[in-house]
Amino acid sequence: MIKKLYFETTNALVTRAQALVWIANGLSYLDLFENSSGKLLSEIIDNCSEQKTLLINFKGIVRFDDHCLDEVFNSLVGNTKQIVIINGEHLHGDLIKLKKDKKVNISHDSIKRTITIGSSRVVDIDKILRERDEIVESYINEVLKSTYTEFDDFKRLCSTPFLAKGEFDSKKIIESPYDFMWISFYLSDKLARIIEIEKLNEIVLVSASLRGAVFSSILGILNDLDYLNIDHIGPIHKVYDINSLEEKHRNKNYIFIGDFVFGGTEIKLTKAYSSFWGAKLNHALVLGSLFDPDVFTDFKLYELSILNNISSNTNYKLFK
Repeated sequence: MIKKLYFETTNALVTRAQALVWIANGLSYLDLFENSSGKLLSEIIDNCSEQKTLLINFKGIVRFDDHCLDEVFNSLVGNTKQIVIINGEHLHGDLIKLKKDKKVNISHDSIKRTITIGSSRVVDIDKILRERDEIVESYINEVLKSTYTEFDDFKRLCSTPFLAKGEFDSKKIIESPYDFMWISFYLSDKLARIIEIEKLNEIVLVSASLRGAVFSSILGILNDLDYLNIDHIGPIHKVYDINSLEEKHRNKNYIFIGDFVFGGTEIKLTKAYSSFWGAKLNHALVLGSLFDPDVFTDFKLYELSILNNISSNTNYKLFK
């Protein structure tokens, strides 16, 4: 199990504090790093060679339980192992307090915005971050590729007027606890960048399908955002839950959350229904898209991957 909680690159092991919290204690207090999460982190340290750095992203963690890092500090005593923390500068003072009498070095680099615990050897953090980005991109593509099932011949897809030689099915991600967790974090990071780039506020995440609802809900939890799951809008023009579009969402910025996009019909219909209540839907975030985002002019599409880039077997044509 522990190996599913980190990724290994040439120079580092890479993990995320909230992933440890999620596995140890579920989704109730994702901002709290406590004892069972610290035990998981110490196990990862024990698996890390002294030649590699353990990079841990503390994004989303705002507080520590007392003694939660006791085993972590113990794992760093008597060796040259090293943890580098990113997105955790706000925790530096708390880390010093938690250290107490442990003989472990803690240093803060205000330029790189990192905290180092353990060995004080100098590492190329930019190189480690590049390696992390490469392995994350590879992982995302492999997970999305694994959801693809090839057909013997062209079949019409159930949710779009396309004929295809195969189908991507996000249910396979949802049913895999670790893949669902990691993909959710990477969607969350992408969502945060969208909000920053587009300078959005008054945000409501919206989905219009059963599987899209799973991702919009977890992104709402991870990013502390309102989310709305409509049951459902799609190529078959029928809405089962129109009352979920409420007056309180007037002038809010809806961001559509979905799994796989082909023609974008579901997003366009959701945009139309949203406008009835004065909400704005100009942005969408999905796992994968058949086409480059520039194809869509009704909204800005962001995706984790272009589907044709991850599977050479994909083959589509319009339904006649």
